[in-house]
Amino acid sequence: MKGSYTSRLRRAVRVVLFGGLLAFASLWSAAPVVAQVLDRIEIVETPTAAEIHIVFNTRALYLRHTPSEKGDLIRVFLDFPDQDRSRRFARELAASPPSDVIPKFTVTFPDQATNGLSIRFAKPVRFRVSQRDIRSSSRIVISVKLDKAVAPLPPLAEVQAPPSAIPPAITGKKELADIPPFRPGMTTESYADDLIKLGRAALASGDNERAVQVFNAMLNLPPNKQSQEAQEMVGVARERNGETAKAKAEYEHYLRIYPDAEGAARVQQRLAVLAEANAQMARSKAGGKAPRKIDEMRVYGSVYEYYYGGYSQTKITDKVANSTTNINNQDQSLLQSAFDVTGRYRKDEYDNKLVVRGTQSYDLLATSDIRRNVSRLRALYYEHSSQDSYLVRVGRQPGNSGGVLDFRFDGAWVRYTAVPQFLNVNLLAGQPRQFSLSSNYVPDDPRNFRADLKRYFYGANVDIGPVWQAWSGNAYYINQMVNGVVDRRAVGTELRYAANGKNAFGLIDYDVSYNVLNVAMLNGTWVTEGTTYTLMADHRRTPYLQTTNSLFGTPNATLQTINTSNESLLRDQARAVTATSDLFLAGVLHSVSKDWQLGGDVRLNRISGTSATNCLVILPGTSTLFLNPNATTDAACSLQAQPGTGSILTYTAQVIGANVPFESTTFVANASYITSPAYRGESLTLNSLARLGQQLQFDTFVLLYHQKDSFGVELYRVTPTVRIDYRFLDSWTFEASGGVEKTLTDSSTQKDSTSRQFFFFGLRWDFS
Repeated sequence: MKGSYTSRLRRAVRVVLFGGLLAFASLWSAAPVVAQVLDRIEIVETPTAAEIHIVFNTRALYLRHTPSEKGDLIRVFLDFPDQDRSRRFARELAASPPSDVIPKFTVTFPDQATNGLSIRFAKPVRFRVSQRDIRSSSRIVISVKLDKAVAPLPPLAEVQAPPSAIPPAITGKKELADIPPFRPGMTTESYADDLIKLGRAALASGDNERAVQVFNAMLNLPPNKQSQEAQEMVGVARERNGETAKAKAEYEHYLRIYPDAEGAARVQQRLAVLAEANAQMARSKAGGKAPRKIDEMRVYGSVYEYYYGGYSQTKITDKVANSTTNINNQDQSLLQSAFDVTGRYRKDEYDNKLVVRGTQSYDLLATSDIRRNVSRLRALYYEHSSQDSYLVRVGRQPGNSGGVLDFRFDGAWVRYTAVPQFLNVNLLAGQPRQFSLSSNYVPDDPRNFRADLKRYFYGANVDIGPVWQAWSGNAYYINQMVNGVVDRRAVGTELRYAANGKNAFGLIDYDVSYNVLNVAMLNGTWVTEGTTYTLMADHRRTPYLQTTNSLFGTPNATLQTINTSNESLLRDQARAVTATSDLFLAGVLHSVSKDWQLGGDVRLNRISGTSATNCLVILPGTSTLFLNPNATTDAACSLQAQPGTGSILTYTAQVIGANVPFESTTFVANASYITSPAYRGESLTLNSLARLGQQLQFDTFVLLYHQKDSFGVELYRVTPTVRIDYRFLDSWTFEASGGVEKTLTDSSTQKDSTSRQFFFFGLRWDFS
């Protein structure tokens, strides 16, 4: 057996290292390319649920999802406030890491109807979608309810409840109705009587989650005759639902507010039972019972290859000269490959991972070699950890936490658990890697490893929580340098709250070197019975302020250009060219019936202008920066004063139908109205996704768009698209899509008509 595991380990290491070598080999001739938006998939197991964490390389705002709580296909509707909504995101796919408690699934981004995503499971699951445990608003969490607990507590001794607390058992859950609203004419006492009966019925039928919701609704009422019983019974419901920590908190709260009540002795007995159960688990871990032995090796991931093609025909009519020009060309011919491989070896409490992720694009239409073959190494790191003790990770790895605002860095992260499940101390250091999400020039080419450490950072942070079962957070300090000049020096905090359907995340980042607020953000969702509310308020520097921002738009600039002699000039320039963005979003989604959901949101976007900036020029034959004396007249400087966008308001309404018009079909209609100082726009999208068994998926999509700008130029666009997905041999998927986009632009002097045909097809292999 030992030889078998050794052989598998060697095989896994060879696979992962081979992928890494391929990535390294292609980096030397790499060129700028649009980075991937979807970063990675993680699975986090808890006693009652398995959480799927979908992490992005940019801010992703959760808007709504369908179906509401059960199914084998989840569609999550998102918004990406930092990205151009008019552009098409590249096709991205990810497979599920192996799990013993959750069915296999695949993640596809973007979804056909929106810039959201779809998660397809091998079989139906019960779930909840939220942005709990968000990292800078870039993480979506799918919590999958487990039929059995991952690590169940020992059976708890039955404790006699008050005779009035639980009625005779009710057959099934179909008699339970939605939580009734407080109607005119009702008193608090009569409403509380209705709720206590509903909660008892839910508890008696075994629907413990529903019982928790009902009793919590009761406890939100002004104090009444039923409050005492509700406080005890919400603890009972949580105890039976496996939420022992929350049950303990509810019982302790009961004893604080009703210390002399008749039920106090009973509640104390329940607390003693919980304490004994926890002690049994502790003794089991300490040696009273031998811990479960783990010795396993797994290699999992996905590989895919896709071809993208496109042709366009344009007719340009000059109304003044009364002339017509026709242009026909092939505008896309691209071969894209990607791999995501993880080798994992676990032995008892120790866990080892070797991860490599990369993409490669070959543009057959590129006119230069540097643009033709483009590769990106997204991750290559080794991780070793001991449960509830420490973690060490070295290599190119995900960032975006603990003060690292970049989405990945080359370096090391060390975590020490000072207090298990409460306090972690983290130390990290390395070089930031800014994979630009646009084709703009980035001074420090992030695709190559460097050993000169011109730009590096180090920092420390602490993770605290949970506190009171719901609160957790992080406080950090980070210092980033480039050639002896402070690039960024900041302190900040992340604060998270998650309880009873309410999830919130807040982030504050303050640069103590520039004395400016980099980020202030609050994001939250509130899930009630049948309704989800979403709120987002965000103020930030865009991009976040750092001295290297001063090089944007400076021809031939490199990090070598930065030095202590021009530090003051560069800092002033960085302030001038870094804009500020504000975003506010409020949305709601309501289930009007079993199969229909109605939703909508209002969002306000605003990006400030930049002040008049110096036009920096590099002295020929040197790396010295100086101010062009003609900066305000004829200097070729792309970053002189830029106007702001003004307030851009977007109103969106959405209708989602399940099993419409046929079984296993989802219908989505989305209408938006956009108003800004520069233009007005209206859009309508219609999408129907049909599942034909477990293997075949058929997707149709139509977009209608109209825009009129402040100069009277009108634009009309219609885009019908069809896509098919066919899964075969359990782990292979064939995908193909084709569509037509017709665009008409009309002004007083010119009329342009364009017809474009586009398509892609390819294969993906998911292995585990």
